Amino acid sequence: MKKLMAAVVVGVSLCQVPVVLAGPVNVTGDVSIKYERDTAAGETAASGMIYTTKVMGEADFGAGWSGYARLGAQHITKSGMGDFNIDAAAYGADEKSVIALDQFGVVYKADKLTYKLGRQDAAVGTMALLYSRPDSNIGKKYFVDGLTVSGTVGVMDVSAVAVQEDNADIFDNKVYAIRTGYSPRENLNWGLTLGRYQGTNVESTNHWAVDGTYKFGKSSLTAEFTKSSSTTDNKAYATILNYQFDDKTSAYITGFRVESNGDMGKQSDFDNDNHGFYYGITHNLSKVDSLEVVYKAQKTISDGIRNNKLETTLSHGF
Repeated sequence: MKKLMAAVVVGVSLCQVPVVLAGPVNVTGDVSIKYERDTAAGETAASGMIYTTKVMGEADFGAGWSGYARLGAQHITKSGMGDFNIDAAAYGADEKSVIALDQFGVVYKADKLTYKLGRQDAAVGTMALLYSRPDSNIGKKYFVDGLTVSGTVGVMDVSAVAVQEDNADIFDNKVYAIRTGYSPRENLNWGLTLGRYQGTNVESTNHWAVDGTYKFGKSSLTAEFTKSSSTTDNKAYATILNYQFDDKTSAYITGFRVESNGDMGKQSDFDNDNHGFYYGITHNLSKVDSLEVVYKAQKTISDGIRNNKLETTLSHGF
């Protein structure tokens, strides 16, 4: 209960930022409380709580330009369960509380394209199957620096990244990728992704991926398949079926397989060298409050060891 109250106090305090900022500044963010339980064959189950606060401020400079900065904070009750970098040069494996100004840069919006330059989260592939340093990461040495672009060009959806990893060690690998998508019908979209992972201490690889999304009734089906230039274990795929019960509740089932050389730098949004299923349900308690429950049932490909995870997350946005 003390940790819960601490998280609420931090979130409420940060919500007061607009009061002291002058000018056209937009402040958004969220506070979340997550329960996680991890189980693996032959090991004792581990569980803990994760308390997270994220605050993003964006200042309008005019003429399509703006600047952004994000403050991220997290406290965990079980070492190793956090969303921050536990490398010794970042925070360390025993760290339980972190806070940092972890994203910052400028944004330029022109016509139907948005350019973002600075420290930011990044994903490659429509399901982040190829690469992911997600917004859920917290703290230093866990994002990327560079340029991302998103929007439309004519009838095509376009997204691109040209970034360098901000790592705890000296090996800041580079990621280059572009995806183009097309919708021949309102309920159908397909896309092609081309990318390169330029490693300094790991293998450099070229990648391609195809994806498609089909919407029918209250359901949608998205699938993606990718392959790298590595000679072995070079494929990955994921499929997600989503069903929208109403405007508040939805459920999904995701099946995936990511071979050891199938993604970019072993940083897919799905665990590298694993295959399995995710079962999830989300419910909007209000316009700003939501609840998500996810059960991840998976096994490592190389040795078949089972490793499952249960996550229950309560979030409040502002």
